[in-house]
Amino acid sequence: MSEIASNRTPVADPTMFAGPIGKIVDELDQYTEGSKVGVLVTLLAGVSAAIGTLPRVGTGKGGMPMSFWPVLVGPTGLGRKGTATGIAMKVIESGLGDFAEHSVVYGLPATGLGFANELSERSIRGVATPVMFIEEEMDAFISNARKDTKVGTYLRKAWDGQNISHRTSQTDLVIKKTHVAIVGHIQPRNWGAISGSKDATGGTYNRMFPVWVTQSKKLPVFAQVNPEAVIEKLGNRLRQIVNFASEVSDLAVPDDVAKIFETKHREICDALTTGSEQLGQYTERAMAYMIRIAGLYALADKREVLKVADFDAALALVQYMVETVTYTLPEAEATGNDIPARVIAFIREAGDEGVTSSEVKRKFQRTPAAEVKAIVDSCPEIQARRMRSEGGRPATLYVWVEEVNEEEAEDLIESLAA
Repeated sequence: MSEIASNRTPVADPTMFAGPIGKIVDELDQYTEGSKVGVLVTLLAGVSAAIGTLPRVGTGKGGMPMSFWPVLVGPTGLGRKGTATGIAMKVIESGLGDFAEHSVVYGLPATGLGFANELSERSIRGVATPVMFIEEEMDAFISNARKDTKVGTYLRKAWDGQNISHRTSQTDLVIKKTHVAIVGHIQPRNWGAISGSKDATGGTYNRMFPVWVTQSKKLPVFAQVNPEAVIEKLGNRLRQIVNFASEVSDLAVPDDVAKIFETKHREICDALTTGSEQLGQYTERAMAYMIRIAGLYALADKREVLKVADFDAALALVQYMVETVTYTLPEAEATGNDIPARVIAFIREAGDEGVTSSEVKRKFQRTPAAEVKAIVDSCPEIQARRMRSEGGRPATLYVWVEEVNEEEAEDLIESLAA
């Protein structure tokens, strides 16, 4: 298997660097050669662990826990996986010193008993306290964990926040309300090697959230400014976020936001994660992750109510995850079924003002104009009208006219195109 697949390199949508957590990443970027995405997901994982079990996003199936398990996928050396995680952890250590000292574990136990013991040692009267695992040799962990089937079982329970029981003739461990975050590092070919394995199809590793990382820039070795003062400032900011979030129990999604989620974010997410069985294995829980991550963005902004912008940022990160899967796993090639949903959502969001064909082209640079036209032509809620030419080929105006009769639609588009 080649080091990477032949698909396009994942491109980070700036939308994912939203709110206070995105600002922290932006301020750290000048001090690291690590990927901004790698820094972002490490910080989100740290926050997801430190806030504990209480904050949950309410859904029709109950509360959604916040734990987040990113895996940084990148080539040795050039990936700068440790660099990205390292500077994010400095902020966590600065702002959340007690958590970093007692609840951050370097290395994932490769046996079920070892994993249960790590959680049990930190539990209070049988109730788990949050734990964040940093596994810099994820490929070795995966290889070793295959020898003990309980590892996969306990990881799946931990992702869902369930109780873990490990009972043998010599051991009787019960850990309630587990709350775990995991940050893993792995090479592309080794991540690809688990495709089609029992643990992939069984649901262990599709609980992981792979993101492609590589060196973002080269910094001078001797003239680099010391980031200690900035890290301390950002650590204080992170502590305020965690202090707020730890007191929140339920995160609400207002009706108007829920409606947009159903018609935009869910539609795009579903389209992104269809195409092949292999892709489905790794993206089966994409929508659940989108909800979790949106909740983290809201908490970072010290809100108990989710906004559309939170789901926009989360969807951008999920899109990047899917691109990582298709880039690193040749057999998980995407079909592009997400494009129609994304184009339609883009035009729907513009509402009465509409968007021009030029704006659509800039937004979806990789999509041929003929494909965009076919998508628009197939959607009856989208009306198109040639705009007046100001020299050169006239642009087309696309307007979303749902629940408007044909005569009203014509009048609306004509006034906008004028």
